[in-house]
Amino acid sequence: MNKIKSIFIVLLVFVLSGCTKSAVTPLTIAPTSTPVVKLLTWSDPAGFTFEYPEGVIIDNHPQDSKNYANLTLTFPNNSQVDIIMADKAPTSLLKNKNIIDTTLGGKTAQKYIENGKTTLYCEDNDVSVTISGVDISTVVDTWVFVYPTPSVGKAVVPAVSDDSGDVLEEF
Repeated sequence: MNKIKSIFIVLLVFVLSGCTKSAVTPLTIAPTSTPVVKLLTWSDPAGFTFEYPEGVIIDNHPQDSKNYANLTLTFPNNSQVDIIMADKAPTSLLKNKNIIDTTLGGKTAQKYIENGKTTLYCEDNDVSVTISGVDISTVVDTWVFVYPTPSVGKAVVPAVSDDSGDVLEEF
């Protein structure tokens, strides 16, 4: 009887284990589509271009007659990036900062982070470019210097054709 009981228990365990076993279905994760952000290109007469996401508002400060370019980009989340291209700034502005060497449009630049804000400084010919904001990566990653950039202290007079053989001079 013990033998029959043992076989019966083994069979019962076997049957019950088969009955409680559920089929395992593989978990399928639907691919999530990342939204495609349309990038627009800003071409500035001061001699540079960069891309920025659609929906960004750009104030080019038309009242500023001191700087070659003065832009404020306001993103949909209300963060801002400021871009200023001006006469070469004194390098003393970078003193006492933890400088990180980097590039901007293929040119040597310096960057530092202070109070959660990143500032990048680059010199191009006789002008300085400063880009600052919480997240400047979109602007910096797509920056291209387009020549000619402004030349400080030179005013170019348009050529006039008079066939007199005189040489055109720049003032």
